[in-house]
Amino acid sequence: MSIVARQIDFLIVGGGIAGRLIQLELESRGQSTLVYDQANKNRSSAVAAGLANPLVGKYFTVGWRVPEFFSDLRSFYEDIENRLDASFFRPCEMKRIIATPGEQNIWLSKQSKPKYEAICSFAHEDITGMATPYGVISVHQGGELKTEDFMNACAAKLPTMDEVFNHRELDLDTSRYGDISFKGIVFSEGYEVINNPLFRDLVKLIPTKGELLEIETDLDFRGEIYLGGVFIQHRHNKVWRVGSTYARDDLSLNPTEEKKQDMVTKLDRVIRVPYRVIKHLTGTRPATSDRRPLLGVHPKYPNAYIFNGMGSKAVSMAPVLSQEMVDFMLSRSPILPEANITRFDEKMDQPIA
Repeated sequence: MSIVARQIDFLIVGGGIAGRLIQLELESRGQSTLVYDQANKNRSSAVAAGLANPLVGKYFTVGWRVPEFFSDLRSFYEDIENRLDASFFRPCEMKRIIATPGEQNIWLSKQSKPKYEAICSFAHEDITGMATPYGVISVHQGGELKTEDFMNACAAKLPTMDEVFNHRELDLDTSRYGDISFKGIVFSEGYEVINNPLFRDLVKLIPTKGELLEIETDLDFRGEIYLGGVFIQHRHNKVWRVGSTYARDDLSLNPTEEKKQDMVTKLDRVIRVPYRVIKHLTGTRPATSDRRPLLGVHPKYPNAYIFNGMGSKAVSMAPVLSQEMVDFMLSRSPILPEANITRFDEKMDQPIA
């Protein structure tokens, strides 16, 4: 007896920030979707700070494609909030606290460059409860996504299967998964792409474990996020989140005392009010060696795509990249070479639609 398959335009494996944003983009273009995501599995999105920060690293680097990623970020998330009837994005200023004379010298050597003018400004500023002897950089285009609220809103409003995707049931030759027939399938599994039999050998993803602390303190909440050796982000009432750390190729979910002490040491350099640690969290990010995302199509199967590898930058990158990825999926508009997975193999040619 033949089985009649349900028809879905696109299956999406993974319901983190990247997977949900590409689902929303596909739905906005009239495509039917279904996300496979087990809600109680560990994901970096579930514990992520959700920060969108155009100024990154200890050398005050303006991030990749910042003008494109940040120019419409606020309006993008406002539109998504309206579609999902929820609230989860907050534009906010970030205060990058300069911790040492060396950092101050690095900043002073860069601040006159035109690319910094629209992004940030420097001042000697007193912040109650914080040590700021070397000055503060105010980052003007920042924001934060309340990741749990966002993913809960998506799960409530968007087609979702709360179960683990089984690669053994996938037949790309017939474009079927179980009783579902599809036009295409997108893998946004985060670091778990290392277990994906289709893409694990085509991309160079580095699982990067991060650890965070939650603290309780009387630090005044002024609406800002503090950055430096650690970020300090208000959560609710007297609870703040502090992070984060990086450990490459560590897939364990256990928090470590070593990383906790590292965060505490860095926190103690800037905070000037008492606090106590109340929680220690971990998550694993899907990072890449060149710090560029993973977008593209399988060289053998033109119906199998990947949208992944944004590390801790998914909040700012994924809105624009999801549009570019869907342009490619629906009309084969080119993907930028620095984001395309073909960069890992010069001989890997994309299939012609």
